[in-house]
Amino acid sequence: MRGGSSRTWMSRDAWLEKVRRPSHDFAVEVTTIRPLYSRDHLDQVLATFGLILFFNELVAIVWGRASLYTSLPGWLQGHVRLLPGSSYPVYRLAIIAVGLAVAAALWYVIARTRLGMLIRAGASNRTMVAALGVNIRLLYTVVFGFGAVLAALAGLMAGPIYSVQPGMGELILIQVFVVIVIGGIGSIRGALVGALIVGIVDTLGRAFLKPVLGALLSPTAGEAAGPALASMLIYLLMAVVLAVKPAGLFTSR
Repeated sequence: MRGGSSRTWMSRDAWLEKVRRPSHDFAVEVTTIRPLYSRDHLDQVLATFGLILFFNELVAIVWGRASLYTSLPGWLQGHVRLLPGSSYPVYRLAIIAVGLAVAAALWYVIARTRLGMLIRAGASNRTMVAALGVNIRLLYTVVFGFGAVLAALAGLMAGPIYSVQPGMGELILIQVFVVIVIGGIGSIRGALVGALIVGIVDTLGRAFLKPVLGALLSPTAGEAAGPALASMLIYLLMAVVLAVKPAGLFTSR
């Protein structure tokens, strides 16, 4: 694949990359992340952020920085009429459906299966779980690899909306941290609720804050302050949530 070319969404190469992806991330987890499990979470965050910068530059050096553009199959094109005079793209509805399915599957695995029980126990006290005979290192590696697969799925779904290029995930990296902090670290339910709240607040702020300020103050003030305040809303929301509930809306159990 060359930079700047067009390719079909969900092509064979895309699926092969999803299959190959866990092997790459297993190697990253074993060599880089595993030695940091005994250290503070901040060290792990800094390490993963450094890996993001490294791999983005590596991809740019090998394949270039030109964007890849994808085309949707016919059954995912077009719009669906939701209300009279209002329509919504079929593909964005598909993204919502996939997101809800992934959230439900994650909840079921974490809350209702033996694997989820081991994951929750390992997150709480990995030393005790290892003493009971569980291969905690393999468990952590599997969880890390599965998280990488979900990240690849997110990139695959976002490809037709944005362009596929090195660093495309950096555009939402800070928002992801805001979602995790608001929802509560380690909580699947908190991540889902936090994502919904952040998405709604950000969208409504960008859509309505500028005209509201223009009506209350002046059109010039609305044009100048509206976009800046809209981009600050999710961070103000995070500050309010942390002031009321420092651990987030939902704490892991």
